[in-house]
Amino acid sequence: MEAQPLIRRRFDASLPAHLRELHTTLHNAVATATVRQVEVLRLLATRGSLAMHELATLQGITRSSATEVVDRLVDHGLVERRQDPQDRRGVDVALTPRAEELVAEVRRLTEASIAALLDIYDDEELGTLVGLLEKLAVPSPVPEGLGPSAPSPPDPPAAGIAGRRADG
Repeated sequence: MEAQPLIRRRFDASLPAHLRELHTTLHNAVATATVRQVEVLRLLATRGSLAMHELATLQGITRSSATEVVDRLVDHGLVERRQDPQDRRGVDVALTPRAEELVAEVRRLTEASIAALLDIYDDEELGTLVGLLEKLAVPSPVPEGLGPSAPSPPDPPAAGIAGRRADG
C-alpha cells in the first residue's frame, strides 16, 4: 500500500469539523477554478472593485488575458462587469453577491478553524507549529542542478511526425 493515500486519509480524519467544512465549501465553490481565477477573486475580495487594467497589472498579465479570466468568472456567476461612471470606456470588475457570500462563509469557517486549532493545542505545541511554519516561510537554497541555469531535459521526439514523408 502506498504511503501517500494512507497519510492523506489520516490527515483528513484528524481535521476538526470546521476545517473539513471549510475544505468542502472551498472545493464546491472553486473546484474547476484555476489558480489565476482564485487569485482574482482574492484580489477583488480584499481590494474591492478594480478596473480591468488594474486587475491585469496586479496579476502581471495582459489585458486580454485578464479579460479571459474575468469572462470565465462571469460565466460562473462570481464576478460582474460594471461601467465606470467616470469613464464610459472603462470597465470595473466586482464580486457578485453570490461571491461575496462565499467569501464571507470562507472567512467565517477560517476564523472558526483557527479558533478550534488554538483550543486543541497547548502553548508548547503551538510554539512548535509556529516554529515549523516560520521555517517553511524562509526561502531555502535551490539544490544544485535545479536552479534556473540547470539544463532542461531534451524534448521527447514527436511520434510519427519526424519519420513521415512529405507524400505520405
